[in-house]
Amino acid sequence: MLEQAQHSEYLARKSLPWQEQALRVVDLVPELDYVSRFYARMLKQLRLFPAFRSPNGDKQEIKEGPPVEVLSRIRDAGGGQSEILASYGRLMFLTGEGNLFGYDLGTEVETWTFVWNDELSVERAGDTIKKIIWRPSASGPERVFGPEEAVVYKFWTPHPRRSGEATSPMRAIVEGDVAEELIALTRSVRATAVSRTTKGILVIPDEVQPPPLDDDPDLEENTWLAEIAAHLELQIEHAGQAAAAAPYLMNPPYEYADRIRLVQLHDPQHDYAEAALRKEAVERIARGVDFPPEALTGIGASNHWAALQILMDMWRSHGAPIAQTFCDDLSAAYLRPALREAGYEQWANVVVAYDESQVTTKPDRSDDARTAVRELAIGPSGLRKLLNIPDEYAPTDEEIELMLKARSRGQAVRIEPRSERDPAAGPLPPNTEGDSPRPPRVSQGRQIGVIELALMRCRELAGIRLRQKAQRHFPEYLDVADSVPLSELAYSLGQEAVRRMGFANTVALVQGGADNLRSLLRVWGYSADQADLFGEVIEVKAAGTLFSPSTFTDNDLSELALQLERV
Repeated sequence: MLEQAQHSEYLARKSLPWQEQALRVVDLVPELDYVSRFYARMLKQLRLFPAFRSPNGDKQEIKEGPPVEVLSRIRDAGGGQSEILASYGRLMFLTGEGNLFGYDLGTEVETWTFVWNDELSVERAGDTIKKIIWRPSASGPERVFGPEEAVVYKFWTPHPRRSGEATSPMRAIVEGDVAEELIALTRSVRATAVSRTTKGILVIPDEVQPPPLDDDPDLEENTWLAEIAAHLELQIEHAGQAAAAAPYLMNPPYEYADRIRLVQLHDPQHDYAEAALRKEAVERIARGVDFPPEALTGIGASNHWAALQILMDMWRSHGAPIAQTFCDDLSAAYLRPALREAGYEQWANVVVAYDESQVTTKPDRSDDARTAVRELAIGPSGLRKLLNIPDEYAPTDEEIELMLKARSRGQAVRIEPRSERDPAAGPLPPNTEGDSPRPPRVSQGRQIGVIELALMRCRELAGIRLRQKAQRHFPEYLDVADSVPLSELAYSLGQEAVRRMGFANTVALVQGGADNLRSLLRVWGYSADQADLFGEVIEVKAAGTLFSPSTFTDNDLSELALQLERV
């Protein structure tokens, strides 16, 4: 929930007692500090952008125009939005409340930040704002802005009982005294560690006292006990040094040596009973905050994949809702009103959206991605996305053909045709240029027939993909798609229409069309690499003929059969 400063008294509301307590204990409890910073680290990696929202909830990014210009004004001192998002995430976790504050409006140094209530105060005359006072430091100078120089939007998470009051995951922790309990237990553990050397009474008979070194028999000062007391004090003062563990040495008379003893005032086995209670308090906090407990109690015992899944779930279940709330509030409070005031016709359909691609480290799915390509579950663009490769790195048709030719030349093993050999020369020698054995001899007619079927299958697969695309997004092409064979659909639509449908790379249309050929080649004795390589040659060839009639000449098929002989 949010409210603009100029139209609400909410800005005048100061911090509640539990919020002040939350801000205090977060500086004393490392676990709470970690949780609050974790939300900040997640949110600061988001990329915000304006988008059109369709009736079904889909969002289409707006890349130019007034929405981009208006939203780009929301930038922090570093020129981005990361610090705003980080402060928002931390304050919403701690207090459930904060203020989006923009100052030096309309100037080259216009800056926005997200701050706590105590930093801002507003002086009013009735409903009119006279000035906004910003105190970024308790002891530093303040800055005063006029109503045209600064603006404030208050954001808060409404309490279920009173929507005008803020709440946060920290409220139950501080009002339920769990945080104070953890602080007290921590101090008790420290006190035990520091004072453990004096938890007892050292009993020493008077007779053990050595005679005074001074000749004065009236000297009554017990210098020996003073030395022991000084030794114990040094152990406390220098608890972190090895010398602190050294015992005090004495050599009393034999008959009194067994009379020196330490009377224990406690059971040493219970020196750190608070440790277990402190662990319990941390676990209670982990269950109470809006946060996966594993992240606070530790994911070190989880394996690599489980830890990654915890991080992904953490974002989806806990971080993403906070990010969406911020975007919704920013849309309602700032972006849409600003666009409406600027006369932007579609202002009501514009929202702030976010890109979460940099928030979490996704598991390596390269093997799954390549398998999905083989099964026609995804295309090259999907493969690049799963492998985190930008679309602008996609190769052109010419680059693909050049790369395949280069690969073919680099892996080729020249086999002398049987027709050129003397029958008396005996069988072909073993292949010494590759790791796989020489495949068995297959007649050229059989090779040509299989190659032509693979080429036709590639063209049919391209037609299937074009028809599916037309059914979903391009109904104007359905008449053509329903009236011609699938193998002729690309030719009938034409290159311009195919590009308009999003298939600038025609190899993507035929991807996987040679899979049956690959399987057959492995049956014939070719290695998996050889079969894959020749399958790519067939798919590139088919892609190059999509905008021609599906008639392959004898010369084309014979040349491909010869390439198969040389693979």
